[in-house]
Amino acid sequence: MSTTQEVLNEVSTFFEDTTKTNGTATHRGLVEGQYLGHIVNARSIVRPVKDRFKARIYNYEVIVADEHAKRTHQYEDISGKVVEISGEQFVGKKLMAKGIFKFLDPQESDDFEGNPTDNKKYSLFCETLGLTPKEETRTIDGTETTVKLLPLLTVEHMVGRPVIAHLVKTDESWKNKQGETIPFSWKVSYCTHWTDGTVKKMTVDENDLPF
Repeated sequence: MSTTQEVLNEVSTFFEDTTKTNGTATHRGLVEGQYLGHIVNARSIVRPVKDRFKARIYNYEVIVADEHAKRTHQYEDISGKVVEISGEQFVGKKLMAKGIFKFLDPQESDDFEGNPTDNKKYSLFCETLGLTPKEETRTIDGTETTVKLLPLLTVEHMVGRPVIAHLVKTDESWKNKQGETIPFSWKVSYCTHWTDGTVKKMTVDENDLPF
């Protein structure tokens, strides 16, 4: 336990962080918000889900684009002060996205159940990439129902596509290279269309893929 004399001998200082770029603070970690970027390292794999369904799961990352440098973000510091930071510091960062599930419809010889009502996120993701589902009328449980025939999304449809990534802080824990458990993660929850963005030629880095 520290003695009174030891405490009196300690030296601590404080000063305001005046590092500014065009009036905005720099050198801050990720914050929730919208990021301009391009899809990279897209991949997909089919997996059983909840022992009842089967889905093709699409995983990808978004690399923050040069154009994002002109944007700003805001966050609240520990004192409650709202701080504005430059988007330039995020250019080139890779943002990991939550997986997109495309639940498969069972065919004649399949033993899993269909789950079409949970394909909304996949449908919206396809539309963001410019793939529009076709509609047709089918009889389901005796009722005429309009259904969407979902596009067949491939990695080639995804890589290099411009998007606005919506980044959120989640409670998903993970371990860093030092074996330390980090109690939260930053994930792209969903993407929307980047109207002025252009397709960028990119390739999938096989060394970056988890499967």
